[in-house]
Formats: sequence, structure tokens, C-alpha cells
Amino acid sequence: MAAKVKTIPALEARTQLGQIMKEVQGGQIRVLVEKAGVPMVGIISADEFQRLIAEREVRFEVVDRIRRRLPRVPETEVQRDVQEALTQIRRRRRRA
Repeated sequence: MAAKVKTIPALEARTQLGQIMKEVQGGQIRVLVEKAGVPMVGIISADEFQRLIAEREVRFEVVDRIRRRLPRVPETEVQRDVQEALTQIRRRRRRA
């Protein structure tokens, strides 16, 4: 079962940090800390953090393998292509 997400204001996070750490470490909850109603940071257990980092490294290894097989393309060209793709997607969404 996935841990529940609890949203709290930053002031509460500061004053209740010890209790929050116990709950998060026990896997009972994940905490989303907001400042002025805007999500700023998430608090997860160290085990979950390490698992996420390990998964990320595995995924990026796949990307790195693909990248090694592709021809070298200047960063500016990649950024230009990405920007053009985003512009096209946004245009399509506006028409829809």
C-alpha cells in the first residue's frame, strides 16, 4: 500500500519536524510542504529516497546507452529542436 500524502504549511513543518520525521520514516506518510499555498518541498523516507535514486540511475543508463549510439549534435541544435517541438504542441492544444 502506498503511503498517504499529507500537505502541511512550512511553519507547521518547522515546528513539527521531529514528529514528521518519525511518521515518514515509518512509511506511514509522505509530506508535501507548502509556503503561501505553493508546494515547495517533499519529505520522504531515506529508504524511498535511495530507491528513487537507484531507479533514476537505471533509467538514465538506458538513455546514456542510446546517446552513445547517436551522432554528436550541438547542444544549441538540440535546444532549438526541443523548443520548436514545444511550440508546435502548444499550437495544437490551442486549436483543440
